[in-house]
Amino acid sequence: MTLLQIAVAAFPDTPVLLCAVVVIFLLILWKQRKTNGLPPGPWGFPVVGVLPFLGTDPHLVMVGWAKKYGDIFSVRLGTKTTVVLTGYEAIRDVFQRKGALTSGRPRIPTFDFLHGKGFLCTDYCARQRTQRDFTLKYLAKADTEKQTEDETDALLQYIRNKNGEPFDFNSTISATVSNIIGSILFGGRQEYDDPDFKHLVDSYHAASRLSAQASFQNFLPFLSFLPQCKNGNEAWNVFASQVKCLLDQHRLGYDPGATRGLVDAFLHQSNQGDSDNSFAFNDEDLIANCQTLYLGGSETTSTTLTWGMLYLLSNPDVCEKIHAELEEVVGNTRRPSLADRPHLPYVNATLMEIQRCNYIGPLSLPHKAIRDTTINGYVIPEG
Repeated sequence: MTLLQIAVAAFPDTPVLLCAVVVIFLLILWKQRKTNGLPPGPWGFPVVGVLPFLGTDPHLVMVGWAKKYGDIFSVRLGTKTTVVLTGYEAIRDVFQRKGALTSGRPRIPTFDFLHGKGFLCTDYCARQRTQRDFTLKYLAKADTEKQTEDETDALLQYIRNKNGEPFDFNSTISATVSNIIGSILFGGRQEYDDPDFKHLVDSYHAASRLSAQASFQNFLPFLSFLPQCKNGNEAWNVFASQVKCLLDQHRLGYDPGATRGLVDAFLHQSNQGDSDNSFAFNDEDLIANCQTLYLGGSETTSTTLTWGMLYLLSNPDVCEKIHAELEEVVGNTRRPSLADRPHLPYVNATLMEIQRCNYIGPLSLPHKAIRDTTINGYVIPEG
């Protein structure tokens, strides 16, 4: 009796298991053949790929790999084969010269929190381009400097009213930046202590934190059943409901002849009613775009400002030099403006150094090739 016959007799399901093993083996070979044209990169374990090697600072690990494999290399992040770009020339080549071919978004669970709506996490298509171009065109015309100056005055008055009492700078600066985003969207601001406003700020912080905790499902989608993933989805739904409440209140004062902010401009476009607009300008996309601007603008900016304050408090000599330059160039009778920036080299250098020291989003958002693309001689397959 052969070993195979003994195994079959002892385990009746052995043929099924053998077939499964063969199928998995063939799938691995097929996948390997499909990715043979990709750039080289570090080896990884089955299923999890290089995830165990990334640690708490994955961007630094990838910098080390770039020194070994070059500015373009490939890795297996869980079940996903990913091409990593690290050099300036490589990044410019892909996103500037071949942007039309590499501007897609992969289908990953984190992007599903926005339900496939909006312009940031949606795959490259006519609807996405229409919304993106519309938003960028509006922001280019908006007087964001005036809105920022007004909110800065409100922040300074809030600090004065504390009369030297301690307060939570992080939550206060988050409220400040959120008000700037809100004024761009809706044309007005809210008081920092307003309960509804605090709930909005708390909801997008929770959405950001909990979705980050569930980000492993982007690379290991078979773990999407875990509680962290459910919590992330629920947090995004709460955030969406907060934004919807703001939109409903804003609509009560809507005037087709006036534009208070980006939301009104969006509603003007939506109310035109032609087929070219209806597919791109609807309530679901408006909510998703507001979420994107709140989270993308507020979270990153407030975190950078908080770190900046920490660095400045730790380096009083830098504060003195900044103050001296502002006194010399701007004086003490007016506020600094963007027009002063070319004349403030030390202030500019400090701002850039703060951003260099503090990585807010070193890995950025993933892209995908919308069709087979060649980069530095390597073939990046569609998807």
